[in-house]
Amino acid sequence: MVICKQNIMSNFYPGPSQLYPEIGAYLQEAFVSGILEMNHRSEAFMKLDAETKELLHNRLNIPANYQIVFTSSATECWEIISQSFIEKSSLHFYNGAFGEKWFQYAKKIHSETQGLQFSEEGIPDIKDISGQQELLAFTHNETSNGTALPFAFQQDVRKQFPHQLIAYDATSSMAGYALKWELGDIWYASVQKCFGLPPGMAIMVVSPEAVARARELKDERYYNSFNYMLANAEKHQTHHTPNITNIFLLNRVLKKRQNIQEIHNQLTGRKQSFYQMIDHFPQLKGHISESKFQSDTVFCIDVTPELLNDLKSAAYKEGIIMGSGYGALKQSTFRIANFPAIQQDDFNRLGNFLNQFFK
Repeated sequence: MVICKQNIMSNFYPGPSQLYPEIGAYLQEAFVSGILEMNHRSEAFMKLDAETKELLHNRLNIPANYQIVFTSSATECWEIISQSFIEKSSLHFYNGAFGEKWFQYAKKIHSETQGLQFSEEGIPDIKDISGQQELLAFTHNETSNGTALPFAFQQDVRKQFPHQLIAYDATSSMAGYALKWELGDIWYASVQKCFGLPPGMAIMVVSPEAVARARELKDERYYNSFNYMLANAEKHQTHHTPNITNIFLLNRVLKKRQNIQEIHNQLTGRKQSFYQMIDHFPQLKGHISESKFQSDTVFCIDVTPELLNDLKSAAYKEGIIMGSGYGALKQSTFRIANFPAIQQDDFNRLGNFLNQFFK
């Protein structure tokens, strides 16, 4: 049975975003299989969990000794990190709204938590950081303004702080970027972006060093204490009834996906083509001018407030959903997701629309 969406839109919203076209059929398969009626201690679920995590390791090139746990959201991961891996404080580097939100939330749990803001068109200055903080927190890909941390900077961080825990918000990166996992100890992302899935689940990838730190702290006060989560994950179970639907969908999507390096290469090529196209429209400008600081998966475009609503409304009438600006940039930018589930035909459609709109 082929299941299709009735109103085909090209959805460039940067999360929740466009789903893989096979999702409808996978949902039907999940229903028929009976897996959605299984409990999270059952043999059927444990088999699904084990297979899905093996696929994550293989498709995303995650090291075999890094642990994977499922959570409800990237926001929940903020809480887990502060409660399970930190005793007193962490140091957060941010240049946008989501990195700052992570910092502010962590500070509610540990009042000594510190934050350092840096420029959108730059990298954090780490040369004078003492190295006494328990954990360094970075937003790898800032969805609010379309920035990303260069690979060379991540290497510098790991080189300067070889023995400290390093955590990355990879919400708009994981399954889109070929991440170098050894450069971080905790990576997390929700699935409604580069994974091309419905919202309602997140993935946390954790190094042996971070696991050791959690065990040293011995925190088991909360239902989502990492030690409790890991004890269940090692049995291919979960600490509470999980989003079995999304785990099943993740499994099926990963089975069909290419290796992450191929996907990242495709996305970087599409990014280059997109910004070349934008250069033809004087009314539009990339919010981040230097390519090395631009996200490969979220494009943030400057536009006048007077033009913004007309542009988005006209696009919607043509079957195109543009992402709104976020926070302080809400009235002066729009965002375009470059996630793997978005097809080249969708970008062609967007290009044709812009050519007609600015003709």
